[in-house]
Amino acid sequence: MGQLKEEDENPMSDELLLSADEIRDAAKRLGETLAAYQSSLTERPVFPTLDRNFIRRILDEPLPENGKPWTELFDEFHNEIVPNSTQIAHPRYLAYVLASPHGLSPFADALVAALNQGCSLWELSPVANAVELKVLSWFRELFGMPQEGTGYLTSGGSMANLTALAAARDWALGGRARAEGLQGDRPPLVLYTSEEVHTSVNKAACLLGLGSNCVRSIPTDDAFRIRVDLLKSAIEQDRQAGLLPFCIVGSAGTVTTGAIDPIATLAELCKQEDLWLHIDGAYGAFAVLTERLAPAMREAGLAHSLALDPHKLLFNSLEAGCVLFRNSDSARNTFGFASSYLAKSEDPDLVNFSEYGPELSRNFKALKVWWALRAFGRAAYADTIDRLLDLSQYMAAKIEPEPVLELAAPVTLTAVCFRVHALDDAQQDRLLRRFVDSGVGHLGPARIADRTWLRACMTNLRTRKQDIDQVLETIVCLAEDFD
Repeated sequence: MGQLKEEDENPMSDELLLSADEIRDAAKRLGETLAAYQSSLTERPVFPTLDRNFIRRILDEPLPENGKPWTELFDEFHNEIVPNSTQIAHPRYLAYVLASPHGLSPFADALVAALNQGCSLWELSPVANAVELKVLSWFRELFGMPQEGTGYLTSGGSMANLTALAAARDWALGGRARAEGLQGDRPPLVLYTSEEVHTSVNKAACLLGLGSNCVRSIPTDDAFRIRVDLLKSAIEQDRQAGLLPFCIVGSAGTVTTGAIDPIATLAELCKQEDLWLHIDGAYGAFAVLTERLAPAMREAGLAHSLALDPHKLLFNSLEAGCVLFRNSDSARNTFGFASSYLAKSEDPDLVNFSEYGPELSRNFKALKVWWALRAFGRAAYADTIDRLLDLSQYMAAKIEPEPVLELAAPVTLTAVCFRVHALDDAQQDRLLRRFVDSGVGHLGPARIADRTWLRACMTNLRTRKQDIDQVLETIVCLAEDFD
């Protein structure tokens, strides 16, 4: 048999790569762009006056047949992308629970993109796997969860809640869960949470086939915490009706007011009723790093599963969520699928994270979290969160004596909800729009007790008291001139 003839091959194209010199130039441009952006933040409006011509050029641009110099893209970013962006890192951006990122985030993200690790299989990401395991171990330690538990880093709290509730559903269904799902001959499952829960929990219930009719939204007390007496009554009524209660979702910081549910009481109730306890700690659980909130937040570790968001009070850039499981088998029973095209070999030190969640394409999210915790240390995080808690109390103290304004709820975490006395709900919405359009700052809306409120959330590393003063002064001025 003759030798196979080697076909001529074209040399590997380098059109999609940069040379070593170009990489150095691009890195320099990146550093200059980041430094210029940071130094100009306070001079920019928080919400931009949009250049509609630029927006429409983006929308109307055909797919280019040929490229342009990459240096022009950096210029475009500085001159047109940044001015037309909401400045999340601005000290008066106080809308939503969207933190300004710590200083190492952009560099960690750039290096992650260069390595491009596939972090669901350890063979594709051995060191990244070890880093993620270490980060998860630190998180379990913070909340007193057993080290034999598991978890993984997700895109955010919504994916963490979905992942946890999928495991809770299958735990309740038992050994037939994978084969029959919700199609078996069993009573409908019922999920319990407060009326202040994040909408991602309701969305997860629908995506998992439970249906919104099987989600019980329990009323809250005057501090917007779940009413345990009403919760117990609802569970009893559902059992008597032949339904199958299976899970309670508590909040370690509700997204609207920052209320902290009585987690230890919920854990005891779940033990008595043989229910799964999931805690949504995406907003506030990392306040466990501060002495003043550590006792309340550490109770989150009593749960079967816990959702966290390192891109909130750990100040990592998007995306960085997390789900922790008390028992590894609970996650593996739901997500541990085998396939011939994925090499899932065992390793004494590393794991295949694909067995603990629904995602397969997952990048090296843990690097920026790991870097920041090691570079800044626990004490720096505690000081930063304490300062933001103090700022929230400062804002509340400024609002209380102001005759034009009123507070909606006790300030527990970093959320401050308030409104203008004299305006109705529709006018509150219009006032908020005028404030955002002014460029002075950015607040979010809130719906509490069937009324519309304005909401400030302190998750910004650059916010100071003078920023709070300017926000409130602007709101009062706008309210006085309101028509």
